[in-house]
Amino acid sequence: MKFLQFLAYNLIVLILMSAPDLVAQSGDRPESRESGAKEKSPIRWIDAKDVKVITESGERTHYLKGNVELRQDTMYFFSDSAVLKQNLLYATGNVVILQGDSIAIFGDTLNYNGNTRYGYLTGECFIEQKKGVLFSNFLEYDAHLNKAYYNRGALLTDGEFQLTSKQGIFNLNTSQMLFRDSVEIIGDDFLLKSDSLLYDLNLSRAYFIAPTLIKEGDASIYAEGGHYDLETGDAVFYKNPQYQTEEELCLADTMTFDGPNNLLHLKQNVFYQKDSLIIRAHSLLYDLDTEIVTITDNALVEEGKRRIQSDTIIYDLNLDKFYTRGRAKVSEEKFELEADSIYYGEEQGIGHAYGEVEWHDLESGMKLYSEQAIFQDSSSVIKAFGNRPLMSYPSDTDTMYLAADTIFSFTQMMQTDTHRLTLAYYDVRIFSREMQAVCDSLSHMENDSLFRMMYQPMIWMDTTQLTGDTIDVQLSEGKISGAFIRKNAMVLTSPDSIHFNQIKGREIRVTFREGSLRKVRTYGNAEALYFAMDEEDAYIGVNKSESSEISLIFEESELESIKFYGNFTSNLTPMDMATRQSFRLKGFNWNVDRRPRSVRDLRGLQKGGELPVDQILGRKE
Repeated sequence: MKFLQFLAYNLIVLILMSAPDLVAQSGDRPESRESGAKEKSPIRWIDAKDVKVITESGERTHYLKGNVELRQDTMYFFSDSAVLKQNLLYATGNVVILQGDSIAIFGDTLNYNGNTRYGYLTGECFIEQKKGVLFSNFLEYDAHLNKAYYNRGALLTDGEFQLTSKQGIFNLNTSQMLFRDSVEIIGDDFLLKSDSLLYDLNLSRAYFIAPTLIKEGDASIYAEGGHYDLETGDAVFYKNPQYQTEEELCLADTMTFDGPNNLLHLKQNVFYQKDSLIIRAHSLLYDLDTEIVTITDNALVEEGKRRIQSDTIIYDLNLDKFYTRGRAKVSEEKFELEADSIYYGEEQGIGHAYGEVEWHDLESGMKLYSEQAIFQDSSSVIKAFGNRPLMSYPSDTDTMYLAADTIFSFTQMMQTDTHRLTLAYYDVRIFSREMQAVCDSLSHMENDSLFRMMYQPMIWMDTTQLTGDTIDVQLSEGKISGAFIRKNAMVLTSPDSIHFNQIKGREIRVTFREGSLRKVRTYGNAEALYFAMDEEDAYIGVNKSESSEISLIFEESELESIKFYGNFTSNLTPMDMATRQSFRLKGFNWNVDRRPRSVRDLRGLQKGGELPVDQILGRKE
């Protein structure tokens, strides 16, 4: 029986040893064949419990059993049994190949050609090198190149990760592996899939050389180039990289991921989308823990009808708030806002703008310039302050400018429509080519174009001055059409700033035509003082009249007619008999020193920076 077993064993050995290249059909390696032919080294057995040597036709065959140990140069072979013939080795049972102190290859059987230094391992095969282990049921080993090959599937373990593929090459000199066909890397809540992948075992780094898909948590990453460090989570993705979650999509030329800090950096042609939010820029840094994105270089954020542009935008995706660095522009459905920096919080719905603020109401065309502003997009609220905010009201014929310490403008819901209400307070000044005015406070309702000026208001138009406790000014097509003066009302006109026609009363209604005084009607304790002229326009006297109501009609700022209502008195004093007192009604105050002569006069002297008036006036309204 022992003889038959020994004979069967020898037959298998002889078949394998006589056809050492049978397995080469599964994966020929031309480079190993050429290199193997250049240098040949004999395989020598070192130790075994049982050794038998058979010589046939002058050739020796060694049959080794029990703790077999063989050597070829610096490479050692261990097995339970082995057959060595003509530098061909067949080993079975607990086969081990050791190469130096860092490479260990294991298998159930080994068929090895010592001349070509090429062998095949079958059964439960695995390679141990440093911190990684490669498992397969069939391995080819090129000892000359120190490479292992497989084409029947293999698994590599590296720490908590497992890498699998159907084919691959393991370079044991560099600890790098080329995985091919159905490549997968599996870890804790991590999955990578690709057709081909280069893996560096020293760095635990996977290099993408083909389209690659990574799933980590709820995120999916696609790239056709780059690398991923399994230990640190650091990664670089390029060649059409894409990052996607259930709510988000990121596209860019290059994506860099900082694993320890959980940061995603997108570079060049950046596109980011989360629900209705869209971001475009050349660079975006995304903190995945805080959900804060830093967008730089031509940054653009769009959400609904809101559009934000700046050099740098820091956006909190969780709280939906942002602030900017560098000149920024925010566009909404009803307004546009520009400033050196802008902060906005969605939860409060309030924003702050700083530095050369420019606000534009898109419906009315009204513009506001200030050093600082607080705004609210839901109701188009804007509160401007700092260094005399300036507001412009454009029209086809003229532009009116208004400046004050603070300007507050907001939309108000009326019965059938929404209209804008503007409040300006403290040292209000107005300038247009047709009209100039000052007051302490002012309100303006857009729907009826009515300006209400309060607390010592004064209005000048050509040679006319209006004063009172409160003045309501009516505009029509950008021009003043009328005014209503309440309490201590007075209208002065003068062709030469020496002789003044004066109308005084409790209330006065004034009508203008083409920028000139047309009609004045005075109510309550009405008084009128005007200079009578002859046909040659020479002054002949001063006429003073009193009545409960007086109506005066002017033509080209000259008195044309006067009408009294109720009882009246009228006295004419010749010029040569008129005293200085007879030239003035009580409360007379011709104050042209306060009259603004240009837009520059609206600002006054302020501490700190100044509004860029030259730039404002240079813009087309």
